[in-house]
Amino acid sequence: MTLDELAASLPNGFHDAELKTLAIDYEKREVRLVLDLWVGDMGQDPVNRESYRLCEVLLSGLRYWIVEPPDPRYSYWQAGAPRIDAGPVERLETKTTHLPPTPPDVFVNWIYSPDSNSFAYVAAEQARLTWLGEKMVREYSGIGESKN
Repeated sequence: MTLDELAASLPNGFHDAELKTLAIDYEKREVRLVLDLWVGDMGQDPVNRESYRLCEVLLSGLRYWIVEPPDPRYSYWQAGAPRIDAGPVERLETKTTHLPPTPPDVFVNWIYSPDSNSFAYVAAEQARLTWLGEKMVREYSGIGESKN
């Protein structure tokens, strides 16, 4: 499964997911992301649309993980999990980083954080999601509002 296929299987893709942990294992060629994934539905009442569920996304067959530096005008150093979104590189209008070529069986995605106004680019062979907890409803977190 690609990261795009995985995102398509989720209620909101990776939009406004909160990145708790990122671990790269170069020996195994894996990236593990622990996310608080937004699984709420905008059609629900305001309380239930703020539903999140803890998960781990495993990207295996890693070819590269490239991270842009954070924008110094943003307050990315503040405590808390940064919000992210993800999508296919092919649909990204402009890339600020030159990406290496990849074989056809490798997917290439961007992961953007509005908290640092920067991208990470990942190329891997497989994506898998494992749920780590039950759905939790929390207070409105200001999703969609700038933190800077």
